[in-house]
Amino acid sequence: MSSPLAGAYFKRGDPVEVLRPNLLFSPATVLQPPGPTRRHHYFVQFQTPQNHNTTIINHNDDSDVSRREYVSVADVRPVPPVELNALFMIGEAVDGFFDDEGWRRGRIREILENSRYEIVFGEGNLVKEFDQWNVRRARVWDDGCWDPPIQLKHLEPCVHKSSEMIVRPSKLKVRVKHPRQTLEDKFPKGMLVEVKSDEKGFAGAWYTAKVIGPVGNDMFLVEYQTLKTEDKSGLVREQVSASCIRPCPSELEHTDCFKELEQVDAMIKEGWWVGHISRVLSDSVYLVYFASTEEEMLFERSELRSHQEWVDGNWVSANKQTSATQRPKLQFKVKCNGKTSEPKFSRGTMVEVRSDEAGYHGSWYTAVITDILKNDKYMIEYQTLRTEDEAKLLKEKANISDVRPAPPKIQRVDRFKMLEEVDAWYNDGWWMGHISKILDGFKYLVYFWTTNEEIEFHHFKLRPRQEWIFGKWNFSLRKESKLPVNPTISKLKIPCGKGISPMDFDEWAKVEVKSSKDYYEGLWFPAIVVRKLKYGKYLVEFLTLATADAAELLREEADALMMRPCPPVNQRADQYKPLEEVDAWYRGGWSVGHVCKVFSGSKYTIYFRSTNEVLEFKHSYLRPHQDWMNGEWIKATRGRNFMSCQ
Repeated sequence: MSSPLAGAYFKRGDPVEVLRPNLLFSPATVLQPPGPTRRHHYFVQFQTPQNHNTTIINHNDDSDVSRREYVSVADVRPVPPVELNALFMIGEAVDGFFDDEGWRRGRIREILENSRYEIVFGEGNLVKEFDQWNVRRARVWDDGCWDPPIQLKHLEPCVHKSSEMIVRPSKLKVRVKHPRQTLEDKFPKGMLVEVKSDEKGFAGAWYTAKVIGPVGNDMFLVEYQTLKTEDKSGLVREQVSASCIRPCPSELEHTDCFKELEQVDAMIKEGWWVGHISRVLSDSVYLVYFASTEEEMLFERSELRSHQEWVDGNWVSANKQTSATQRPKLQFKVKCNGKTSEPKFSRGTMVEVRSDEAGYHGSWYTAVITDILKNDKYMIEYQTLRTEDEAKLLKEKANISDVRPAPPKIQRVDRFKMLEEVDAWYNDGWWMGHISKILDGFKYLVYFWTTNEEIEFHHFKLRPRQEWIFGKWNFSLRKESKLPVNPTISKLKIPCGKGISPMDFDEWAKVEVKSSKDYYEGLWFPAIVVRKLKYGKYLVEFLTLATADAAELLREEADALMMRPCPPVNQRADQYKPLEEVDAWYRGGWSVGHVCKVFSGSKYTIYFRSTNEVLEFKHSYLRPHQDWMNGEWIKATRGRNFMSCQ
């Protein structure tokens, strides 16, 4: 099933027809759907011989008579089902099949003997005779359905024309075991249903739709009630399998508050997603955890409903409570009491100490515990930092929250991958960053989001990133979110808002680019200007987004209205305050949010109004929020008109 948000969509290997000049429909096969570099084109292979009037992109040798070509998505449509024993009248619009071109549109001129027709094309300059099986009724693919509609009783099981003769056994008896229920009986026309998506990024979500009618092969045409076409002119229509359709669940009275671990459906992006109540904030506000994406989000009571399962034709209420041993493991753990259990170390233990000094955020230094002090502090002796006179190793006091065990040594034999999080050995400490480019000779470029720098490192000066979480070492603190996923961002054309005016950027200037895509909405991605284009646009190379095959950094066209210079590095040594506006490093970009709570260990929960999420971040993943207005950076003030998430 294709994404409901995308309308008609064809996968690799799907048979299609491509509209050519003079109302010619050429059979083809999809080799590659639209991607990051060609968003509005399919790469197809035609089933008819080469035509010297077309632009050919042929990846095979010269002996291959088939041709491959990029074609506009607007010119691609499904292959109409074959109708058996269709009869045509004089003057009726039909398509006639030309072996060397495809289906060409014309009109019946004469009905001949032996089930043959004479068809006239264009202005009458071409007249040709066709056998009945090389003629079909002319149809238009309009808004996800055929016009005129296809009659089910005439449908041929095969959906595309083959150049080989189809041989059928003449004495085969077919026994239908359950003839009582027809397609119309399953889901009658006009019935409100819910349709499940299996598209990547939408898997498991249910969307309300109305049944338009069956279209054969256990498929139905439905019209979504909450999803609109890209131009917002109408509701999305789509053909879906009966296995992805269920009746709308019965409404259950739920006057009481939801309880922790209770299974619920939550409304996200016009669809219902199944999750568990992970925390009751009040009678009308809840945190819900989604096991499929390992995310936790904030919802009001009106956005939730009790979860039910459609089993054997009946609605069955899900168990309200799950045993404590089955409680889902949260990726972003939100502490209720503001306290965290920090590890205790004895004298002589080798540890790593985090620096909170401005300019050093995200760096860890090897040290030894020399003494245990009061008020949760240690006296430590660094192993790589020395006093100003270089006479001895540096000693200082460290908070228990800034100390962690020395991570296990991992010898990485294979190469690091694009955008993989790593620690880089730099200035006598380990700094967190990610791989932004793979170079020759086992070298890499590493991007550091805390300082907006990109530095070259050899393989042996890097180690896999590990995080000390609840007494265990874990690879990579933050996994990529899966609700709803799109690997690239859209072309950036939407004006940015009040106070922001376009400006000129030099080549190789460091900038931040704002996304208008739903999944990345409001995120500012660090990038480099590759070159200036026409009409106020630039070609930029993102430092944190890769191409679909993850082989290189993503390059894309961006509008100057959606670009701004990188803000000056402004790291905070002191703690952020509740309700303070900050930028959080999330999904490879900076997203504006407000501090909800402040915990020990320089940790915070941040509320994002744009996505209605509450997530936990460390101090080094935050920066003070600044606004680019009238050509200068303005520091944000303490958050106003912000509802507390206490």
